[in-house]
Amino acid sequence: MSRGGQIAADAVRDMLVGLADALRTAQDTLSEAGRISEGGMGYEIPYLDFTFEVEFSEQTSNQPSTAAPILKLFPRTASSGGLNRETDITSRISGRLVSTPTHGGRPAALLEMALVHKDDGPAIDILLSNTAGERLTDAFIELQVDADMTERLIGFRPTPTQRLALLPSQTVLTDEQGYVQLSLNTGSLGGKSVVVKAEAQGAVTRLIVGGSES
Repeated sequence: MSRGGQIAADAVRDMLVGLADALRTAQDTLSEAGRISEGGMGYEIPYLDFTFEVEFSEQTSNQPSTAAPILKLFPRTASSGGLNRETDITSRISGRLVSTPTHGGRPAALLEMALVHKDDGPAIDILLSNTAGERLTDAFIELQVDADMTERLIGFRPTPTQRLALLPSQTVLTDEQGYVQLSLNTGSLGGKSVVVKAEAQGAVTRLIVGGSES
């Protein structure tokens, strides 16, 4: 491929990548809006059709020149004639960008956490479901103390020892109702509060746990 042809190919590729990025950004925005809405309904952009025209103009001259060929997105100019030779290529590019459904087209996961108080101390109730109203059974949920978020919200950064002592397990499995309960050792926090983060199948939620509540 000539130098000019490579420049044209690179420019067209950049435009296609820009379109794909815009489509992904729009889909992410719609997905996030559906995740946090009361109804939990999201929307999918099935595809994006596009058509654009590009013109590649390459001039050669008997005089030495270091100027690169130019890709133009506007009507062609007339040839200058003389010792210069101008080659113009105009192309119409049409196509369709198809979005990939989030989670392979399956309903998005929903993760809920609540702090409860039992006779032997505080615990976290966790429920994992999806936007179709189904309970997700035998699913792994990862838990951890979000030290960065705790420091930003509360002004306290728990030590590694405190983070590990608070949660007896950092991975739990939902039962046949998509539910799991995990007891907490809040006494290890010395009266402080921390942010507990849970993740499962792309869903993330956080809960503030008070260390004084035991």
